[in-house]
Amino acid sequence: MAYPIYYKGQWQDPNQVTVSVKDVGFLRGFGIFDFFRIMDGKPIFMLDHLDRFLSSASKMGLSHSYTTESLSTLIQEIASQSVDPCLGVKLVLTAGFSPNGFDPVGDSELYIFPGVFSFAEPTAGMHLMSREYKREMADIKSLNYAFALREMPAVRAAGGDDLIYYTTEFGVSESSRSNLFYVKEGVIHTPADHILEGITRKKVIALASSVYEVRVGKCTLADFMNADEVFTTGSTKRVLPIFSIDGKQIGDGKRGEVTERLYQLLLAHES
Repeated sequence: MAYPIYYKGQWQDPNQVTVSVKDVGFLRGFGIFDFFRIMDGKPIFMLDHLDRFLSSASKMGLSHSYTTESLSTLIQEIASQSVDPCLGVKLVLTAGFSPNGFDPVGDSELYIFPGVFSFAEPTAGMHLMSREYKREMADIKSLNYAFALREMPAVRAAGGDDLIYYTTEFGVSESSRSNLFYVKEGVIHTPADHILEGITRKKVIALASSVYEVRVGKCTLADFMNADEVFTTGSTKRVLPIFSIDGKQIGDGKRGEVTERLYQLLLAHES
């Protein structure tokens, strides 16, 4: 099924929706987004995502009239139309039209894109390649992914799936589209600074804290590379194991016990 796209205050035929060439989201990347899932007609962690979406808009200085309640109503409208077991829903808010291609005028433009979504096999781990990089405005879910997109061809050519960002000063922060954790001697660690605080990350920390010791703080690249387990979390991944970093195998190169348990706990929490 081709789901409608929300634009200009209404749900529209996806083939009829266009973006102005003078929208500064298109011209300058001046905008924010968020993504979550609808499972069997039920939005997953919707209020958490909407709170972050509106927080990102405020931090970015985007003018709009949307509230948690009005956005929730729109999401429930598309959820009621769902005929697929899993939809991915992306909300995008750009700064809107700009006569001179730089200074926006008026309110921001909201787009909501629903589409069929499926997860990767949870035991099919990922391989990361490190890059020294700290995202600008990391606490805002902005449209700017230029660094990751530029680096991805080289990452894939080297057999990698994604990036692990770090700096000498601050240590590891995150991956390009997900948060990172490592396990050492039964203790779970995750970076605290220069990250987008993921909704799945928040849920996993809460669930893990009832079973394991969880430490949130500075984590070096060496900590990750010498860990017993490494995993990544996100709305598109849930809890996914990392099998290697820069070609170095993590643990025994398989999904670890802690990673598997947290995946199952999160799955139960979604229902």
